[in-house]
Amino acid sequence: MMPDHARPHLAPSGAWPENFTRHRRGTNCPMCANDFAADDIGWGLLVRRGEVSNSYLWRSGQVRGYAVVIYTGRHVAEPTELDEGGAAAFWRDVLALGRGVEAFYEPLKMNYLLLGNRIPHAHWHCVPRRENGADPAPGGPLPFEALDLGRQDEEQLQADARALRQLLADADGRPGVGR
Repeated sequence: MMPDHARPHLAPSGAWPENFTRHRRGTNCPMCANDFAADDIGWGLLVRRGEVSNSYLWRSGQVRGYAVVIYTGRHVAEPTELDEGGAAAFWRDVLALGRGVEAFYEPLKMNYLLLGNRIPHAHWHCVPRRENGADPAPGGPLPFEALDLGRQDEEQLQADARALRQLLADADGRPGVGR
């Protein structure tokens, strides 16, 4: 279940979400409110602790393997707010997750989205795309509703998270999800 603090109030069409400017500055940011030491943040299951971010297999949506990499340092809304070392570390964390998702799910294509239009905190959506018939929008942009509406099967999600966590740990040459 998604924590209550994680649900931004959506604004009427044509407007930014309620409290967007405050969240952008880091005031009551829903992402910052997560317990990044936990293995389950409600939104998703931890599969990797990176240099500057955590990677989670996401519960929402209709795309198996949908994962999110969240910057876990101070509040950062834009990657331009990071110094070169921090930005490079963030990107390395995204690439590590992407490689793991590719190896485990064997998608036709990966999509990487850095948006922040609903929750202005630096985080990447990493989305495996599939063959015709298994993809909500083959050959085109994925409607965000495919990532936001519905929930993953919890038993499958838990099994995938265990396997992906081990694959990523093996690739990193370290046990579990620890740094």
